[in-house]
Amino acid sequence: MAALGYKKAPALSILDTCYDLSGRSEAALPKVSLLFHGGTFLDVDASGVLYVASSSQACLGFAANEHDGDVGIVGNTQLMTYGVLYDIGKRVVGFSPGAC
Repeated sequence: MAALGYKKAPALSILDTCYDLSGRSEAALPKVSLLFHGGTFLDVDASGVLYVASSSQACLGFAANEHDGDVGIVGNTQLMTYGVLYDIGKRVVGFSPGAC
């Protein structure tokens, strides 16, 4: 984001990677894909990448775990426009774009 010319902004709760978007009509965002064990992936929609509290405080919608072994959580911000398919018998998960 710094390479795209964005200035850092203060953290917002657990979201610690924030930027000042004041004076910008659009924000160019990096593409974010989440890769899961077994090869399933989720290309996160732009609405799931950036949480905008205000024009001067827009944060990447991801928070770090305290330890590498901690469980990772994919939250409602990333899944906002996707349906989630669980195949319990095969022990796989999948994603469908365009959900409500």
